[in-house]
Amino acid sequence: MCREVLPTAANLITKHVNIVDRCAWCQNYVEDTAHVMFLCDFAREVWAAVGMLSLIAEDPGDTVLQVTKRIFNKGNNEQRAMYGMICWALWYRRNKWVWERVTVSSFGVKSMALNMKTDWSKARKVEEQHEVQQQMRVHTWCKPPEQWIKINTDAACHVNGEMTGLGCVARDDSGQFVRARSRKVQVGHQPRIVEALSMREALSWTKEWRSSRCVFETDAKTLVDAINKVKESQGESMFDTIVDDCRELIKHFEEVLIVFVPRSANSVAHLLAKGAYSMSGLQEWVITAPDFLICNLDLDMV
Repeated sequence: MCREVLPTAANLITKHVNIVDRCAWCQNYVEDTAHVMFLCDFAREVWAAVGMLSLIAEDPGDTVLQVTKRIFNKGNNEQRAMYGMICWALWYRRNKWVWERVTVSSFGVKSMALNMKTDWSKARKVEEQHEVQQQMRVHTWCKPPEQWIKINTDAACHVNGEMTGLGCVARDDSGQFVRARSRKVQVGHQPRIVEALSMREALSWTKEWRSSRCVFETDAKTLVDAINKVKESQGESMFDTIVDDCRELIKHFEEVLIVFVPRSANSVAHLLAKGAYSMSGLQEWVITAPDFLICNLDLDMV
């Protein structure tokens, strides 16, 4: 409930600006920060609309600092972010009325806060992805950022040109082995096509068990540039068709990056692709890496 106080002196006039000690909205209570943000009926309506009234109005005698501390101690990340946006939108609405006599509804305040939160989340995601890309621009393998999975992929053509090995290996943000997969296909293609086949294989495989925060690395720069282009491939070659397939598979992920790395940072996937020559059909490992990869996996962690 709002705290009612006794009426004070009439409006003061200083430098031709009316100074009113009452709330600009309800006109019943002294306007202080706590009242504007939490106690006024209008503010309570907004907090109720976003499902946060119980956190905000736990004790009517709380100061702004006490409410803020409670939000950060008891609220989740979503509520903490929303708290800041709602406070800004409420203050904006108050000033629009005081200085311009323009009113904004509770729905308008809520919408403004939600839009700001969406823009903020997008900006954070762009910044995070830029950070990921910066970390990927190295000549040795490096761990992905926290909560991301990195999948390295490669292809290797047999000397007789009739067989191609495909390999992909996934590791977590601590550099630990998660999964690996390899297989050989009884066809011979030009290098850029087999690299594209390997990426398509890796995307298709990964989407079965992971849908967000995936970094796919390959040492095929032409492939990475083709996939990351905004427009779909204009050509009708086999390479263009596989690139379009990769783009369709990417749509199954919430957050994904396709990154070029030099061969020196992709050695484990290359070894896996070469190893496919001596294996019978599709091979997959989960949690425990195959013996022939362990040495290279350890080297990447040095």
